[in-house]
This record gives sequence, C-alpha cells and structure tokens, in this order.
Amino acid sequence: MPTSDHPAAVSHPPIRPMPALAERPMSDGPAFFVSPEGDDAADGSRRAPWRSINHALTRLRAGDTLYLRGGSYFENVYCAAAGRPDAPITLRAYPGERVIIDGALPEFQRDPAAAWRPAPDGAPGEYVSARPYRNIRDVVGLFADSNIGLQTYWDPRDLRAGNELIIEEAKGICKPIYCGPGLWYDKQSGLIHIRLAHTHIPQAPEHLYEKLNYEGETDPRRLPLVIAPFAALPLHVDQGMYVRFQDLVFRGGGYVAVRLTFGVGIEFDGCAIYGATYPVWSKGTGPLKMTHCGVHGMIPPWGTRWENALYVYRPDRYPPFIPDESGRRHFSRLPSHALLVTEGGYEFETFYFPHNHDWDISYCEFSDGHDGVYLSGSNIRFHHNWVDALQDDGIYVSAPTPWFNTSVYIYQNCITSGITAIGAHARGGPGGDIHVFRNVIDLRKALQWERPSPGAPQGRFWHGHSVFFMHGSGRLLHLEAMHFYQNTVLFRSIHYAGATYASMLPGVPRRSFNNLFLYEGSLLRPFAIPDSEKYDLQMDGNLHWHITQGDMPLTPMMQKARSLPIGEAARKGCPSGLEARALIADPKLRAVAWDYRAMNDYRPTPESPALGRGIALPAVYEDPLRPPEGAAPDIGAFPRDAENLRVGIRGRIAAGNLEVPR
Repeated sequence: MPTSDHPAAVSHPPIRPMPALAERPMSDGPAFFVSPEGDDAADGSRRAPWRSINHALTRLRAGDTLYLRGGSYFENVYCAAAGRPDAPITLRAYPGERVIIDGALPEFQRDPAAAWRPAPDGAPGEYVSARPYRNIRDVVGLFADSNIGLQTYWDPRDLRAGNELIIEEAKGICKPIYCGPGLWYDKQSGLIHIRLAHTHIPQAPEHLYEKLNYEGETDPRRLPLVIAPFAALPLHVDQGMYVRFQDLVFRGGGYVAVRLTFGVGIEFDGCAIYGATYPVWSKGTGPLKMTHCGVHGMIPPWGTRWENALYVYRPDRYPPFIPDESGRRHFSRLPSHALLVTEGGYEFETFYFPHNHDWDISYCEFSDGHDGVYLSGSNIRFHHNWVDALQDDGIYVSAPTPWFNTSVYIYQNCITSGITAIGAHARGGPGGDIHVFRNVIDLRKALQWERPSPGAPQGRFWHGHSVFFMHGSGRLLHLEAMHFYQNTVLFRSIHYAGATYASMLPGVPRRSFNNLFLYEGSLLRPFAIPDSEKYDLQMDGNLHWHITQGDMPLTPMMQKARSLPIGEAARKGCPSGLEARALIADPKLRAVAWDYRAMNDYRPTPESPALGRGIALPAVYEDPLRPPEGAAPDIGAFPRDAENLRVGIRGRIAAGNLEVPR
C-alpha cells in the first residue's frame, strides 16, 4: 500500500509500506487534540492542542476522542484510561494526517548528522553514537524511511567482519560473519555502534525479493534511523478499559512495541505496528478486537533463519551474553522472535485473570518474523488474515501454561510462508479445543534458511514441509484437542496429510476431515502412529494429490493408514477405519503450479472429484460454508461456486496470489 506522505527511501525500498492515510470522518462527542507543536499547559482544544499523549490521557473521560495531529510523538505511552462500553475513549489520527507513536531515541531521526561520528579503530563504514547511553541493556533498530529492520549483533567481531560466508572453523564455531546492516551496543562504554555496509548475496530464483541486498546509504548521518533501547515501549495498555486506537503507527519498541496487560474492551483499527522483538504482547486481555492492522517484524530481505535463531543453545557451552575466546556465540537474536504472543497469568498477581479472552482478529497482516502469531486463551478468533514471510511457525497454538486454552478458532486465513503452518508444543492442555478450518495454506515460498557458504554461495533454502508440527514431541506433557477440517494445503511434503495426525497423547482427540492436501517434492516420512489403539484419532474424507507425480508416492501411505488398528474412540467417528473414504485423485482445481510467482486458484472446477465427496461434519463444528442439510460437503477450503478467499487489510490479498501488491 504505497503512500504519498513519505519521500522515497534512501535505505532500501519498503517491503511493508505504511498504510494509506485515513480519511475517517470526525465523530460526534467531546474532542481534544494533541500536536507535536502543542503545549501541555494549553486546554487541549483544536486551536490550543496539548503536546504529549501521556499528558492528554490524564485528562480524558469516558466518551472522549483524542485527535493526534500529524507527526512523530517520541513517547512511551502509558494508557490506563477507563471508558465504558457505551462511551469508549478513542485515540486516533486526525483525518488525512500521518501519526507515528515512536518509543525510540529521537535524536537519531531528528538530527542524525549530529548523532553519529566515525568509530575510532572501527571497521570500514563503522560509526558510533556521539554520546553514551549507559545501562539500557541493548538496542534494536529500523530504517526510519522504510521500516526495514537492522540486525542486533551480539558480538562486534561479526558487525565488523568483511566476510559474508558461513565458514566453520570447528563444530559450532564460525569465523566472524557480517549479516547485514546492524547495531552493536557496548555495555561497558554505553556507546551504540552501527555499520550499514552493503551486502552481496548472489540472487537465486528462490529468493523472495527482487532487490535482495542492501545497496542504500551507508553513512548513518545521512538518513533517519529508529534506534530503540531494550525497554522502549511505545504503547502499554495497563488495565485500560474500552479504549480504541485508530489509524496510528507504532514503532520504536525494544523488547515489545505494544503491551496489553489486563485490558478490557480494547480495539485497534487501521493501525500499523513495526519492529521490536515482540511487536505485540498480551496478558489477561479481553475482549480485544483488531481489524485492518499490519504487524511487521524486523527480519530484513537479506536476513536468514540461521542468524536469527539461537546458534548455540546451552549456556554450559559458553557464556550466553559475553563472548568468550572459544568463538562460540550468538549472531543476532533480538530481531523479531514472534509477532504476537500471549502470556498466562500467575496466581499471586493482585489483578489475576489467567486468560486472554474473547478476541476477534480479522483482515490483518502479520509478516517478517521468526515465528508468526501465538494464539491461546478463551474464545480466540483469528480469521481473514494474511500470515507471510516467516522463518519458522506460522501460527502457534498451544497455551504457554497448562489448562489455558478453552477455545481457539483459526479460519479463512492465508498462510503463505513458514516451515510449518501450525506449530504447537508439549506444555498446553490438557483439555481445550483448537479448531483450524477453511484456511488456505500455500507454502510455495522458500525460506532463506542459511546464509551463503563456500559450498552454497546463494545460501540454502527450505520449503514448508508440514501443516502441523509439535515441538518437543519426545517429551509430551499436555496437549489440546486439535481439529483440522476443510482446509486446502499446498506444500513440499515430508509428512502424509501434513502430519495433522502426528504427536498425539492417549485420550486427547485429534481430527482431520475433508482437507485437500496437495504435495510437491519428495515424501520422506510415511504415516506412523505407534500403538494407535491408545489414541483417539479420526481421519477421513481427505483428498490427496501430488501435483507432479500423481498418485504414485501416495498410494502406499494411504494403504498404511488404512491398515492401522484403531481404538474404540476412533471407531465412533471412523467405523470403517482411518481414511476409509479418503481419495487419491487429481482435484481438478482452476489453477495449480508450484512456482510461487504463478497465480493459483484453489477453487474446484465442475469436474472436480472433491465435489460432494467429503464426510458429514459433527454439528458442533463451526463452518461458515457448511452445505445445506443432507448434502455431502465438498473437500477443501472452497465449496463449488464459492468466491475466492480474500484476506489482509481491506481484503487486498486473494488466495493463491503470492505476487501481492506492496
């Protein structure tokens, strides 16, 4: 969504541009105003606006609207405002004006020429802050003109390296390696070091970006930068009640950009959130509504999974925060672990409420993180969203603490990147249900898995291999009931049926019905459930097809599934056995190709064998496209004659089109 209020970027072309300026009409009711040129001693009127949002929040009452005039507000906004259901408090951009709430250090945007100086004895192109910033733990950053992330280096040897290849000197020990423009915070001196040297990764067909490398300005004195201390928090909603945020941009978070703590009746509409290790963090909040918002992490086009995951896990191998002489070290961990995360409560908290609850997140976009969205709580609804450009799990569903999930509904979304679409771990449950239905999971995009090396000068790539993956599967403790139905999936498979049957616990229901599984590549792992009599698995009505090899690799796996003994619980729903009515057949969809630049259309043609071949779903299963009573369901996310699924901000993304408008 290009905008007209920002000049062309001198760093790198924006990947996730700021949303178009909103022309939302002004509302009736009491109105107050803030402006970057205002005065907190004024009366907050249109002619005499206040200067700071924090000051204004101490003056607002239920039913008030606070209009923010255009500009950047360098504040860590604390919101405990109390509206009412019939009289919410609204913070919104003035019509047609860009408003940025920025928790970063302002001098690096207002006067970058004075904020930096060449680093004495530094690497070519290395600069250091003109003054120290002591005891701030660490920093993260973005290019202010494009909102593309900077690396946060843990070791200055990597920031200063001339080498861009992974060259192992010993197991777990690499030569210093430059991983793109980034920062290093010297804890002893308090100085912030920066280097914006160009990158030189050879372009490969698998790369997602036409302009992969950083080729922009290398002198930080000539461009604005968002430099945020670790504790910077642009917005903290702390037991705020019935507060609405509209048409605002939040950035400049350190560990978190937007924190929600015990919020009640919170709404975000038309907002964009850039950066931070965790752009959104929520605890004990609900109801929450988020619509037409963008939440974007800091993984840049030249970033790979390799340096943004923990390279060395165990602290007994090396001091985790202070590099030692062995050479074992992390490379970059702060840019962005996950885009939205949920936290459980603790019984000793004064205002203890354990669940995020009654959420509705729709027509939003989540991108450019290691993981995507963590969803847990009570009555969590996530639909018509676009989840894109992730390096690990798209949507993570297990609760962070046992007994935390009661009902999570994930439906009619497009997931277009990730190793797995749905991830979980072994510490959720027991009890609770997670429903995943009518989604399009299109994993044609390759992940930039590993940085270039002498043996792979363009880097190594990985395609999404599974619908579902359980982390820690060797030590399962608890698990929620998982229900996968009426989804359409295209992936480079390692697992039959996208592993929707995998990593089960005895007595915990697992269901996989009426899904359309499209495979590409090698099928490496057969259907395997040990001692299946103990498990409550029901799996039927699915359609499988390998888009280049047809039925050949699938037939023995389906035979294996059908031969498995099933227990009493499974026989209630699958009396004829697992996959008894499943099909291996060309689904005859409108358009299917593996090249991610192709525009696929996953709707069935009139000749499709998916029509009318699904099994009847339990009445308790939600389904916005349920067929008339008595009619057999069509297999997959789309019934006959359905309109294509549109997701993302104002429905701008069509399912199957990965060459999306920027």
